[in-house]
Order: sequence, then structure tokens, then C-alpha cells
Amino acid sequence: MPMKGADSVIYTRTEQELSNMRQCGEINAQVHEVLRHAIQPGITTRELDAIAGAEIRQAGAKSSIRDALGFPGDICISINEEVGHGIPGDYAIQPGDLVKIDISIEYAGYHTDCAYTHIIEPVPAQAAQLVAATRQALAAGIQCARPGGHCSDISYAIGQMIQDSGYAVIRHANGHGIGTSLHEDPIIANFGPPGRGPRLREGMVIAVEPVVSMGTRYTLCRSDGWTDVTADGSLCAHFEHTIVITDGQPEILTKLPNSTSDRPALPVQYRDMREDDKSRLLQLAAAEMDDILITAWGRRVRPDEIFDPSATTKVLETEDGLAGFFTYSERQDVMFLHTVVIASDIQGQGLGKQVMRYLEEAARARGLAGVELCVQTNNRRAIRFYERLGFQPVEMPYANTKLMHKAVTSAGDTRWS
Repeated sequence: MPMKGADSVIYTRTEQELSNMRQCGEINAQVHEVLRHAIQPGITTRELDAIAGAEIRQAGAKSSIRDALGFPGDICISINEEVGHGIPGDYAIQPGDLVKIDISIEYAGYHTDCAYTHIIEPVPAQAAQLVAATRQALAAGIQCARPGGHCSDISYAIGQMIQDSGYAVIRHANGHGIGTSLHEDPIIANFGPPGRGPRLREGMVIAVEPVVSMGTRYTLCRSDGWTDVTADGSLCAHFEHTIVITDGQPEILTKLPNSTSDRPALPVQYRDMREDDKSRLLQLAAAEMDDILITAWGRRVRPDEIFDPSATTKVLETEDGLAGFFTYSERQDVMFLHTVVIASDIQGQGLGKQVMRYLEEAARARGLAGVELCVQTNNRRAIRFYERLGFQPVEMPYANTKLMHKAVTSAGDTRWS
């Protein structure tokens, strides 16, 4: 059913239309999931585009931008300072890149639009913070998409979060209505006061799309006529979902059921260990480490190892309580990680990466050459995690134990090696 705005027609969708759009959104989400696993250093953006195109066509859908808009690719892939509309080509993904993938799909006559920014580890903490802030701005905007509210309520929520984070909204990038056309009314800015513009009504389908710069809000278009870049060369992040306004929580069409890829980095507080923490930390360490140590060394966790008096122990807490801890100290010219333990119920939410960034920043601030740690050879999951962050095996100082090292670049470098 169409609704007339000031100068436009804004549609609310029937249940049959929403059913078609749910199928389209699921295809879009599935293509993103395939690409999430395909992105790795060395793969070219053209190869990623080919993977996406094959997945789209296999699902009986088509790219919304290749034929209708004449874009030279099935999807947009934008790297680092590229804001959007990046053309797939021969560029090979590198460690330290921010890779923005924007997928627009048509299925059964209806469109969905979805974008993610992928971090190719290792990246500087500032880049990771930009990505986290943009993801959180998307979540804040979606939460304001309620019937009876105004379109600019979404704009205000996004803009305030980005402003509070110290970044800049790319102002010509907007959210939009979506349905039988890729871009429909209403336009949804990512900044501005609340309480303005068309009212949100149940059955409206919109794409919410914050695009955020670490530096200037101004952009330039490259000579290819498509790719926008930040005018000052600063990094940019981009997230987008297609959602339905319902009588309650907004429904995200472009998210797979049970997917964790939209989960923002877990807010965590770091504090020094207190004496009354020790029993809880020891219990947590035993629960997470005993099985590994019994297999590797034939024994359980020992308190004297966990609470080395020469080391610093930091406790990790979320709003729900104890999340983990880590212990570290300086050893000659490196920062040495003695122990890191993350509670099993929140593993996979980015806490491990936050801890490693904390240690690398601490090593850099003290002028140290790198970060080192020991890991048991039977702890293959941990070894893969550290390898993805750039750690390399150095030697085996103890039975069934690898010493791993990662060099830390100077403060002026924009990548961690």
C-alpha cells in the first residue's frame, strides 16, 4: 500500500511481498557469509566478485547493479580509504586492509541491500575502533526504526554515536527505501535532528546504511567514474542492513538466522587484579585450561604459574561480570604474555583480539620489539588464532610447547606486522 510523502510515494509491503524480500535477504546474507570465509590475504577483489556472482546466480537471483546500473561487477568492493562503489579488479587483499563489501541483489522482482566491513588482521587499534563504532551506529539506527517514529530518529541515533566516537559521517551516503527498485523513498540521512521527515509505519522496508570516515567527511571520485575515496586518504567503514518496520523490534532481512557476524565488539573494562579475585580466576583458568595441560604436560593448572608475582594481571569485566583475565610482563625486549583466559560463554566475541591489541599497544608504548607467548601444541585453535594475528613460531622451549613471536611496528606505522 503506497503512502504519499511531501513529494514522494513511500510503500508499505504486503505479506507476500515481504515473503519475497525475506528470500532475497537470505540469499544476500548467504553470499556475504561465503565471502566472509573467502576473504584472506592474496585473494584479488576480482576473484571475490566472481565467487559472489556465482553464488548469486546459483540461488536464482541477480546483481541489482551490474545490468540495471551498468556497474562493472556483481558487487562493490572498497578498500581502506575507498568509501564505496569500488570496482573489483586485480588488487590483492593485504594484511591490515579494511575491506568493505556491498551487495545488492534482486530476487523475484524485489531487492535487498547489505554491506559489511571486514578487518584483515593485523590492523591498528584505531582502525578496529572505527569499524566497531560504525557497526554500533548501524545497530543504534536500527533500534530507532519503530512505527510512529520519524525517519530522522534513525538519522539522529547514527549521527550522535559517530559524533561521540570522534569520527565523521560521509554525508552524501544515505539509507533509503527499497523494494521493487533498489533505491526508493524515503531517503534516510546518517545525521541530523530527530522528529523530522516521514513517519515510519509497519510494513515499510528500508536500508539503514552508515558510512563513516576516520578523518574528513568529504570525498572525491576516482577517474573510473565509480569509486569514491575520502578526500584526505583516511580510512572508512561501512555497514548496511535491509530491515522491515514491524509492530515491535525491526526485522533484519539480510542477516542469517543465528549469525554472530553482526555482534558488535563486546564492551569490556580492564582493571588490576585484587587479592579477592584469585579464587575465581583460578577456577576459570582450571575450567578452560586443565584439559589442554593434562594432555600436553600431564598435570593441571598451578596457582604459581597463573599468579606470577613478577607479572601484571589484568581482569576483564563486562556488564554481566567476570569475562576473563590475562597476565604479562616485560622480558628483555619483548612483552611476554604468560596467560590469557576468556570465559567460554563469551568466546568468539572479539575479547581475545582486544587483549592482543592491548598488549601490542603496550609494547609499542614502551619501545619493545614485539610480543611473545607460549602455547601448547595440542591447542590448535589457539595456534590458528595467533597465526591469524601475525604470530610466528620461534622455537619449542618446553615439551609440547611453541614459543610464538610477533614484531611490533613503530608508532608512526599504519600496520601491525
